[in-house]
Formats: sequence, structure tokens, C-alpha cells
Amino acid sequence: MSEKRILIVGGSGFVGWNLASLLSRTYPVTLTWNRSLTPHPRAATVQFGGLHDKDACVSLVQQLNPTVVIYTTGISDPVRAEKDPATMMLTHTNGANHMLIAADYIKAKSIFISSDYVFAGIEGNYRESDTTIPFNALGKAKLSAENFIRSRSLNHVVIRCAPLLGRGTLDHPSWLDRLRDPALPAKKITLSRKQVHNPVHIRELATAIDRILQYDIRNKVIHLGGLTRISEYDLAMKFLERFGLTREHVAPFDSVLEYQYQDYSLNFTQSLRLLKTEALLLEQSFDLL
Repeated sequence: MSEKRILIVGGSGFVGWNLASLLSRTYPVTLTWNRSLTPHPRAATVQFGGLHDKDACVSLVQQLNPTVVIYTTGISDPVRAEKDPATMMLTHTNGANHMLIAADYIKAKSIFISSDYVFAGIEGNYRESDTTIPFNALGKAKLSAENFIRSRSLNHVVIRCAPLLGRGTLDHPSWLDRLRDPALPAKKITLSRKQVHNPVHIRELATAIDRILQYDIRNKVIHLGGLTRISEYDLAMKFLERFGLTREHVAPFDSVLEYQYQDYSLNFTQSLRLLKTEALLLEQSFDLL
């Protein structure tokens, strides 16, 4: 096992759980959980619901004494985020800020998992240096945390991720798990066909974090995405076709919010060079499911 000790904040969610599963093969991992816990075979767990309390965050981090703090907490669905922007700010911004302060106290590296929604979605193919102008609650909360981390921390990495593909748990299924659900044909799922992203498998996020730790990369913003630019709706159609599942319960999202085409795709050529990794096509990500 490595001398590095990882604390994953939000470790019972889809992103945190998968990172714990993949990174615990190399590093000692502790994950936090709040309302529900799916026991993990290789990671220690600790219940923690004090993200709103800076002193509680400092106390937790000092007690566990990690060398790396990875912040994954919060809803990643922009539609749900719009319904509760106050909670978005609490989890994505305030909680991240408190954990950053706590990590700085013990000189641990902070890794913040951000989103492609920090961009406006007008041009696409966004580079790390491009101007960030978020138009939704999720993007605004993520960018606020990014700005705080980049201005305060001496040892941090911000990873802006395209939508992540992978399998979840029974308590926290991924949206692809929900598409597989045999009970779903009785329900309708509406997905956007005018918002384009370049999704990436969550294994690639774990690989990126592993390389960041190996090469001691710090004070960088890194983009992570796949080679295929596609809408949620078209991705779901390809996924269901690939695995021989019915497509009758999936329909295009029909709303006044969908009045124009938006491209949030990320340019990640810099991270490929920096981390010495390779990009995947959508079909290759499906092979990992």
C-alpha cells in the first residue's frame, strides 16, 4: 500500500463509491457518508454530516489525518440543482471550502471534482484557460468552489469532468443503472437532445487521480472527457441498443429550456500530455460497464 492516505468526502455516492473501489487497490481509503451507507469491502467508513460547520470539518480531517482529500459530495444533475440552489451552494461550495481549509491545516492535497457546467455551453471544446460563465445553479456552485480553492490552497487540483459513466450501488444507482431497471418501461424518462457533452467512464477519473498523486501535480485545473460528443438522449439510445434493452420508455426532453443547442464538451489534450493517459471512445466506455 502507498504511504498516501485518501479521504473521499461523499464516499457513498456514485462518484465517491467508484473512486473508493478503484483507488483502494493502491491506497488506504476512508470515505464519509451522511444519510445512507453501502458498506465497502476495502475502505474504512465514517459517518459525517457537518459540511456546514467549518470546525467540524477541521476536527474530522485532523482526526483522520489523510494526505489527500477528494471532494465528491453533491448532486450532479443540473435539473435537480435548479430546484434547490441553496442546497447546491451548501454542498458544492460551502462544504468544499470548509474541507479545503481543513486540508490546508494538515498540509494535505485537495482534489475537487468539478463539472463542465462551469462553461456557458455556447462554443464547446472548452480548454482549461477559457472563460467560465455558468448559466445554471450547478455550474455556479462548482465555479464558486473552484475560485475559493484556487485562491486559497497551495496544493490543489481541480478536475472538471464531463458526465461520468459507470455502475452505481443499490442505494446510489447511476443514471445508466436506471435505464437498465426492468420496472422502467412503465415510466417515461425524458432526456435532453440539445445539450452536448463528451462523457467519460469513471475509471478514467480514478486513473487521472492516481497519476496526479504519482507525479505530485499541484495547483492545476485539469479537464477530463471522452472522444465522443453526444447528447444525453442519443447516448441513452446507443446504450439501450448496445445492450439489447427496450427504448420505448425514453423520450426527448420537451421544454422551453431546450430552445437552443448547447455544447459543453471539454478539450482535454493538455491533461492527456500531463497525465500520460489515453482517451476513450463511447463504445470503449460501454465495454467497461
